[in-house]
Amino acid sequence: MDGARDVVGISTSDKRERETLARLAASPVAWLWFCVIALGLLLTLPLAVPIGPMYWDTYIYLDAAQRIRMGQIPSIDFSTPVGALGYYLFAWGLDLLPRAQPLLLVQWSQLAVTAPLMTLVLIDADRKSRTTAFALLIPFLIFAAFPANAQFFHSYPGLDGFGIYNRQTSLLLYVLTAGLVFMRGGPRFALFCALAMLALFLTKITGFLVGGLIGLGAVLAGRLSLANLALAALAFLLPLVVIELGNGMVSAYLKDILDLVAMNQDALLPRFLTVASGKLDVLLPAGLLLLVMIWADLNYASEPRRFFDRSFWWFGISLLGGTILETQNTGSQEFIFIWPVLLMAYDRLPQVIDRTKIAFLLLAAFCTVPTMSKIAHKTLRSIAVAPTYVRPDVPLLRNMQQVSTRPDILERAVMLEQHYATQGAAYIDLANQGQLPSWQLYSELDYQVYWIVSADILAKALLKFETDNGVRLESLMTLDFVNPFPWILDRDATRKIQIGADPFRTVRRVAPEALDAVRATDGVLRPKCPVTTGRRMLEERYATALAGRQVIAVDPCWDLLLRPGILKNQ
Repeated sequence: MDGARDVVGISTSDKRERETLARLAASPVAWLWFCVIALGLLLTLPLAVPIGPMYWDTYIYLDAAQRIRMGQIPSIDFSTPVGALGYYLFAWGLDLLPRAQPLLLVQWSQLAVTAPLMTLVLIDADRKSRTTAFALLIPFLIFAAFPANAQFFHSYPGLDGFGIYNRQTSLLLYVLTAGLVFMRGGPRFALFCALAMLALFLTKITGFLVGGLIGLGAVLAGRLSLANLALAALAFLLPLVVIELGNGMVSAYLKDILDLVAMNQDALLPRFLTVASGKLDVLLPAGLLLLVMIWADLNYASEPRRFFDRSFWWFGISLLGGTILETQNTGSQEFIFIWPVLLMAYDRLPQVIDRTKIAFLLLAAFCTVPTMSKIAHKTLRSIAVAPTYVRPDVPLLRNMQQVSTRPDILERAVMLEQHYATQGAAYIDLANQGQLPSWQLYSELDYQVYWIVSADILAKALLKFETDNGVRLESLMTLDFVNPFPWILDRDATRKIQIGADPFRTVRRVAPEALDAVRATDGVLRPKCPVTTGRRMLEERYATALAGRQVIAVDPCWDLLLRPGILKNQ
């Protein structure tokens, strides 16, 4: 009898385990967190990824992480082109996972915010339809996990280290839109909206404005009552008030944004034209789909709805918001947040198959599949070729060395160091005429790999200079777009200046306090291989603060502009 009970007990236990596993396998929330955990485990490994165009944008996050580690506060101690949330998530992630590949950490650290919010969306969507919940989850995971943009800037495979905060903004808008469409009303929904809008505000201000536009549509559609709207507003403002009272970062952030807008307002109209031409593959079928939605609403609307709760209004507002957002983006994951709206609109169509429904499906596919397929294709192609790629030998650069490229590109990148050093006159001539060494220099993979090789050489040269002269440069700055050297050598970075220094967009004028900070910097690094218009313009912006410095050629491709009084024999 005891044996029989044991058999029955084991059988019951096995059955319960199988049922539990079956429930988890069918749960979109379980799959979400399984993927999040898997990505977290990958970050514990010293992975290398194929380097892509403009990959050096990733180094901005290393610069910001080091500044935060040294006690600097974004927008107060250094100017930023976007909000501080992404920088803090990366900095905390780097402390937790010191061997993480930088690009993957930047991309996946945002899941600390988006995954909990998406969980709330999936719980409500799953109650209505498990198919709908998985239809929301799968694109979310692709966009969250794959560090690639929809536009191509190079024919060879590689992951995109640029436009990262644009991808983060688009993903947050995807989560917000999915919640506005599929979550039920109530206090929990109001808090969801507040947290999503807070994350957008602290990530990129244009994303916050677009989120507000879509949120306004939700209010007009009756998805958010006035009481819950007030609760959401309070939950949104309270953390900002606490941050502002604590360190003043919010007002400083808004000042940074207003300064950037003032410097770049002349470029706004051309950007709308760029969006219209660059995203014609989405906007053209989307325009036709909007007409189909209007037709369907006129002919198939069987349920009484508010005027602004009709599908074509939701879709039109999302398209308008996407267009506004893309004026401030550079080849990101564009218009991905129209997908939840399309799911809602499809669900509202009659169940019978007719020409209207077929037209809807075809046009919806044209609006969404190309963007998703490009992002997936670029990422999977990079993974496929990665085993054949080689890594540069740059041991001093720590995590920055976790990239790879084709052997012939690495060979060329190593050769470029000597070439630039000996053929500088040609590149000076090009710079004199306002030209780069090549039309798309920063998109060229050989240049991105060369920058890493050159940075390693400079790090060695600086350490040797310090050893030979018995000094330590406590603060460092570069007259270039990025400055990862304080992070590489564990030094402080010049305060009050812009990270991601672009003289055409972000460093058009320099504040007096920034000039004072540059004067106080121990070592300013001037790259010479090659001389470019951007590097020259940065030096001109800071010229008054660089006057009187001792110039030391620590390497044929790098000058060290030393603060007076550093050398004992000076």
